[in-house]
Amino acid sequence: MAGRVLHAQLHLLDRQLIDQADGHLAGKVDDVELDLDADPPVVAALISGRAEIPAGRIAEIETAVTISAAGLDLDYYDDWIEHHVIDKIPGAGDATE
Repeated sequence: MAGRVLHAQLHLLDRQLIDQADGHLAGKVDDVELDLDADPPVVAALISGRAEIPAGRIAEIETAVTISAAGLDLDYYDDWIEHHVIDKIPGAGDATE
């Protein structure tokens, strides 16, 4: 079975993640986990923030990476920044609405 050859630096790292269900931006690819026991090594998971996205959830890799994000906590850092930074700026109470 032939597969597509990807270069992590060019095709995965820092790429935008898009939720396949609704097209919303779901984060960026921060790191790649490889299965080194496979021959050749294959992508086992993508890492975004503190979330690990199993390779089976990758739907498409183009200029962005489309994933099935159901059940993944990809908003952790957005929620943290909103609560700990944005909400503390005077007058920013309605900024997130």
